[in-house]
Amino acid sequence: MKNNLILAIDTSCDDTSVAVTSGKYVLSNIIASQTELHKQYGGVFPTVAKQAHKEQILPAILIALKRAGANWQDMAAVAVTQGPGLAPALEVGIATAKRLSSKHQIPLIPVNHLEGHVLSVLAQPKPQNVPWQKLDTLLPQTKNSLSILVSGGNTLFVKTVKIGKYKVLGQTLDDAAGECLDKIGRMLNLGYPAGPVIEQFAKLGDPKAVPFPLPLTMTKTYDLSFSGLKTAARNLLEENGVLKPLEKQAVYDFCASIQFAVFRHITYKLNKLLVDHEFSQIWLGGGVAANATLRRMIRETIRTNAGRVQNPKLAVPYSKKLCMDNAAMIGVVASYKPTQKTDSEKIERRPRWGLGELKG
Repeated sequence: MKNNLILAIDTSCDDTSVAVTSGKYVLSNIIASQTELHKQYGGVFPTVAKQAHKEQILPAILIALKRAGANWQDMAAVAVTQGPGLAPALEVGIATAKRLSSKHQIPLIPVNHLEGHVLSVLAQPKPQNVPWQKLDTLLPQTKNSLSILVSGGNTLFVKTVKIGKYKVLGQTLDDAAGECLDKIGRMLNLGYPAGPVIEQFAKLGDPKAVPFPLPLTMTKTYDLSFSGLKTAARNLLEENGVLKPLEKQAVYDFCASIQFAVFRHITYKLNKLLVDHEFSQIWLGGGVAANATLRRMIRETIRTNAGRVQNPKLAVPYSKKLCMDNAAMIGVVASYKPTQKTDSEKIERRPRWGLGELKG
């Protein structure tokens, strides 16, 4: 049987991830977190991230192969995130993928990280008790779907014309949604990363307790802007130029209110999109896509416009692990790409590689 497995690598930011995939099926997905390393900096420190990737990537590869029950003779290709991402971090994954491609004489497939988040909803867990050699290799196809990507680095609405060809319909003009929540969390002294803490505290608070503005209501575009919400939060928290501490319940209410404000902005723009366009499906991906409140608010918006969506059920990754940066989604994307031999030496990092630049 022809080899059809892909070993995928993602080092786009601060998580070292290696996966083995077969078409849409995920055989293993290893993620080595660097969160503890970056806590003292309050954010990702590039040189620290690069060194940690160097130390973690080879052990992650060995574990991914072992958990998949596969070896190098089974691999059809190596896939790697080429961008966008943190340049020093991307370097490590690309350099490792080049060495593996050369050593094992298999093609190297460069993948756009954002396309990974778009197609993460297509990934499926490997069925139990079915050897990978007997998995169905037929890949799902789709067109005219709308993807909502919400993460710490990106927030955008993307139309899938067909897999491999995308049109960005709207995007943030400044901060990403996750970045906004993290920065406001730091104002509240919630540590790093603050976004997940805000989500937990929001469950204990009143989302209507603190009024926040709804940005960009006068524009006809589907673009977003979160910097104004960040400024509004600072103004509410500042007293004589100093951030004032809040009582416990006030913190909960503030977290619930700012989270609601960020997600309301997204669903307001989503509603405009659904009024103006028709889509086959709605997909949600990215780190913040794991947030249950965001999912609920998006589902409510879709329900209001159900007639504008062929399949109104919101599609999300089967595991919250696939919402965060991971290599499994890179492997799924790579399965749609041709695997002919390419000159791997010409593959270099692309830190600002946009989805609109892909040619389907």
